[in-house]
Amino acid sequence: MAALIMAKPNFQNQRRKLLKQLAAVPLGAGVSMLSGNDALAMGCDGNAKSLVCLFMAGGADSFNMFVPGGAQSYSDYLNSRGEIAIGESNLLNVSDANQGAFGFNALLPAFKNLYDQDRLAVVSNVGTLIRPTSQSDYLAEQALPESLFAHNTQQKLWQTGAGIVSGTSSFGWGGAITEHAATCNGPSAITPAFSIAGSSAWLDSASSQYISLNADFAVQRMQGLDNISDWIPPQRLSRVGNTIEDLIAQGEASGNAAMLRTISNGLDRATVATASLHAALRRNPLNQMQYNSRNKLAKQLHLVARLIASREELGMSRQVFFVLMGGFDTHSDQPEREPVLMREVNEAVSAYQDTIDDIGAADSVTTFTASDFGRTLTSNGNGTDHGWGGHNFVFGNAVDGGRIIGDMPSYASRNNPDDAGEEDGTFAGRIIPKLSVNQYGATLSRWMGVDEAAISQALPDLKNFAQQDLGFMKS
Repeated sequence: MAALIMAKPNFQNQRRKLLKQLAAVPLGAGVSMLSGNDALAMGCDGNAKSLVCLFMAGGADSFNMFVPGGAQSYSDYLNSRGEIAIGESNLLNVSDANQGAFGFNALLPAFKNLYDQDRLAVVSNVGTLIRPTSQSDYLAEQALPESLFAHNTQQKLWQTGAGIVSGTSSFGWGGAITEHAATCNGPSAITPAFSIAGSSAWLDSASSQYISLNADFAVQRMQGLDNISDWIPPQRLSRVGNTIEDLIAQGEASGNAAMLRTISNGLDRATVATASLHAALRRNPLNQMQYNSRNKLAKQLHLVARLIASREELGMSRQVFFVLMGGFDTHSDQPEREPVLMREVNEAVSAYQDTIDDIGAADSVTTFTASDFGRTLTSNGNGTDHGWGGHNFVFGNAVDGGRIIGDMPSYASRNNPDDAGEEDGTFAGRIIPKLSVNQYGATLSRWMGVDEAAISQALPDLKNFAQQDLGFMKS
């Protein structure tokens, strides 16, 4: 895996081609640096905190991850979901003091255990919203997010907190957290933000970098351009070496000192970053985290745990992470595919959280889930289609857990006020969110210490919601 560096987005057009090439240069196996320039150290409260986004790509069917209990609610759930419903014998029972009985899917015992320990909260019926939206608003197409039910757009809106792709915020709300984190870490040579899943709109920022790591490759030190074969995998050596040489040649031919400084600074930063990460990760293998080697999410979270264990050594008091698991677009074969997904998620979360506990970081690490959208309550015969609102889960010792945040939606297939149905009253099973991504993101951002001005800028539609903190974080 290679390293990329992208410089400031406001360079003049003359230099953009060269900088684009620089951004595409793999500089060190296992690491790449994306987006922005270094932030100045301004100091923070000194408390270590790490925030981890677990994105379930494809639209996770969270309505089968956390199921309503009680005779009427469960009956409505069964009637709406039909053959894809989870039977009562396959539920792990929990309760909420205000909303009654519920059940976690029996394939998610790690989630149930964290809930019982008051370390996991269920954030009910969250989705992309510009403002609070009713069924009549939906039918009248008033103030709706762009391209509802479309994967690429909804992923972008979730990660940027905007109502439209070309809206006021083209950067991620995770990027705003990164900007704050960079000021907390002082003169650390490494940016505090990491994607273990390639490029991430959530981490995009105007003024901070994030590092992209690949959990399948170890980070190797850069040893200099004279012996790049020592640190670039052989299968990539020819392409990478030629790209670096071409890049430097173009810079020299241009006679532009600014371009040469950009190239030199980029290579220097990558050298320092790879050396620091290589050393820290070697010292923190965290071999106690055991999981099936084919579990890609567990691999990503293992690397996250190793970086958290390396916080002090890397000079970081704040860190931000993005991991991703795909496969949740269950239009067909859901009864067969869903158990596989649930087992993989449960194994990864269980092994990861046990490791975070083991290294004494549970008080300072918060992990939350997100997805493109929820799925339809209704079955299409062998699966579910794209929905809108869905449940998410946030966990860690700093979470005020063991409860449900927000009201559960109605699961009724008739006269359902939460359904984004058709004008003729036909039940669509697409649940209109009651809580906004903006509210969810603002709550997590405040826990990380981001100030109100930065939160308002990063989450432009937050002003449209009366409740701007959902209250699931203890401090």
